[in-house]
Amino acid sequence: MYRTLIWSTDGSQGAEAALMHARVLAELCDARIFAVHCDQRLFPGAEVAPRVASSVYELRDDGFDVELVVCHSRGEAADVVADVAAQLHADLIVCGTRGLGALAGAFLGSFTHRLLQVAPCPVLAVQGSATADERVHEWELAVLA
Repeated sequence: MYRTLIWSTDGSQGAEAALMHARVLAELCDARIFAVHCDQRLFPGAEVAPRVASSVYELRDDGFDVELVVCHSRGEAADVVADVAAQLHADLIVCGTRGLGALAGAFLGSFTHRLLQVAPCPVLAVQGSATADERVHEWELAVLA
């Protein structure tokens, strides 16, 4: 079903929660994972966020077919991720969400909300929290049942 997955990551807790879902789907479908990180710093450095790189290395060590894609842009991160997904003919984008309320989202902007509007494929938005491991385990059991 899913051959190409985009895991959109900024190294946050929400992105790490999304990674757990991407791992399960990639394993079930024997899919390739593209870890997409959008570097929006004014002066991009050569180093990717250490947490992102560490997650990619761990995926490789665990036998996943994964590639890190780093995009340098000052535009909307969601638009950049959607463009990468279109270029790679992705079947699904998996991303985390901070779970901001409507008011905070209006002031700070919502990556996930924007991505849902511009993505060329389905988006799985995963809420990051301390109990994300438990939710993924329950979800994995439901999928396998």
